[in-house]
Amino acid sequence: MGDHDPTNLPEDAREALVALREIAPFDRIDPGVLSRSMRRGRIRRLERGEVLLEPRMGPPKTFFVLLSGRVDGLVDGSDGHPVWSLGRGDSFPLGALMERRPVSTRQVVADAGQAVALPADAFERLRRESEAFDDFCTRRIGHLLTRGPVAEEIEGDAGGSGALLDPATPIRARMEARTLTLDGGTTLAEAARELESHGGEAILVRLSDGFGIATLRDLAFRGLTRPADTTLAEIATRDPVGIDADTSLLEAAVSLAEHGFHHLLVTERGRDEPLGVLDEGALYRVNAMTPGLLHQRIGRARDIEALADIRHEVPGIVGALLESGSGFAPISRIVSGINDAIARRVIGLTFEDAPLPAELEWCWLTFGSEARSEQTLATDQDNGLVFDGPLDPQTARDHLLPLARRVNEALDQLGYPLCPGNIMAGNPDLCLSVDEWGTRFRGWIDQGTPEHLLKASIFFDARGLAGSQSLFEQWASAWREPARKNSRFRRQLAANALRNQPPLTLFGGFRTRSRGGQRGIDIKTEGATPFVDAARIEALAEGAQATRTDQRLALVPERALPADDLTAAYDFIQRLRLRHQYAQIQRGESPDNLIDPDRLDGLTQRLLKESFRIARKLQQHLAIAYQL
Repeated sequence: MGDHDPTNLPEDAREALVALREIAPFDRIDPGVLSRSMRRGRIRRLERGEVLLEPRMGPPKTFFVLLSGRVDGLVDGSDGHPVWSLGRGDSFPLGALMERRPVSTRQVVADAGQAVALPADAFERLRRESEAFDDFCTRRIGHLLTRGPVAEEIEGDAGGSGALLDPATPIRARMEARTLTLDGGTTLAEAARELESHGGEAILVRLSDGFGIATLRDLAFRGLTRPADTTLAEIATRDPVGIDADTSLLEAAVSLAEHGFHHLLVTERGRDEPLGVLDEGALYRVNAMTPGLLHQRIGRARDIEALADIRHEVPGIVGALLESGSGFAPISRIVSGINDAIARRVIGLTFEDAPLPAELEWCWLTFGSEARSEQTLATDQDNGLVFDGPLDPQTARDHLLPLARRVNEALDQLGYPLCPGNIMAGNPDLCLSVDEWGTRFRGWIDQGTPEHLLKASIFFDARGLAGSQSLFEQWASAWREPARKNSRFRRQLAANALRNQPPLTLFGGFRTRSRGGQRGIDIKTEGATPFVDAARIEALAEGAQATRTDQRLALVPERALPADDLTAAYDFIQRLRLRHQYAQIQRGESPDNLIDPDRLDGLTQRLLKESFRIARKLQQHLAIAYQL
């Protein structure tokens, strides 16, 4: 009998092997390989309250696969609420093991149970010998970052790569039971009884013109003051946002966060009736710190103090998403969605009782990283105002500027610092009529100097955050098509972009700078910005409306650089930046962008260098395209 025969294993290891073979991805691993790696594995009892891992323990020495019970991840400032929870089939801590670094959360047994425990060196052996397990553990940055771990993933029982918000796992895998479906004519009392019997948080409501959603909260609160014969059709949310069942968990989480919802209607191609309703809790497996609940609290906030309390919870969400293995794009879109909601609420509270003339149309503009939905934990304000109407521009400005300054000051109180360059709506130079903005753009595009363009680039990353969206489209049309047609202008932008080189020396080492007595790399300016600038130019050349950098990088010709390499390198740099800022906040420090490469482990240094080399190749593409 070979060494793959489980009878050759110690009893503890044999029991662990049998348990693992029922859990993905171990059910896809060659039995002989799994048996060899499991010789030192055992089933370990987990006691309630036991701390399995925490940052001060250093790099973890054990790989766990939960067989029963629950493990919660806790961070400072979460008031004991877990930022994530793991159950049967979940594996941890993948990222920390692969990167040989401490975990970033306290991982505590919430419900007693059992787990397979495997020493770190046996975990590494399994990765080396099993392609299926290695693919499960790793992600790629194109062929240049082969097998490089750029994400901390936690295996879930839903399949795919297993992260709680995994880009490979479809929504259908998290829909544990069919949603209760009732006719719109069902009374609320009948619906409540049916939901209590069926279980769940939501009802799929069959209406005469489609489907709606009614939640347990709707029954409890919206039905309180209604007559006894009130029906589901009268309280259901009509035309709810729908999402295909094969959409990834990550995209579902982003959609919920961007819309501020708790539930999505799940549809399936080829079916007339929706598959069911997805609850936000099924995505996160956490409680009070989900983005949807924060959106709800933001909408109810009546003052800056209430919004400040909510703002303080954002780092906890970032930590949970980092732990789950989510990439930068979905994390930043979720964070930016929360920041958008806070800013809109501040604008709403400020403008709601303002005596503005009815004929004055306005739109609050957001620029830079917020417009790209790429905000991190260290961000300042970049905004402006555009207006239109029969009033002369100065009179309109006199109405809007005091309100804009109040909004800027309130956002500053909430932790969004005033822009050092005064790119703010309270600046008269950035509170302009649509015609005044048009005149300015024509000057920049047709006769702009390099100095003008350095200041102007931020305005080409823009969204309309509040007010008239049609006015925003009119504002954007003043520069989108003229920029597409003017290659001289884009050449000037490219020349400016090439001034900011990735921080690599001639011999491939890191080029550091000194700031505040510390040496390091500005991971934002020197790492992320080369990608952002090049992607912006590609979007302008195409006349594309895309604002996110990952969307814009897809416009780079494949013959120049594969889009997968570009987006993966950009994601790696930005995730490293986010992890750095999150760690600083956990230590009670102000987040910044200065990273000391000497404090990174060897693997992360190599991957960072490869990412910078991809940035350099992207700049070489710009230089060739614009003959610079």
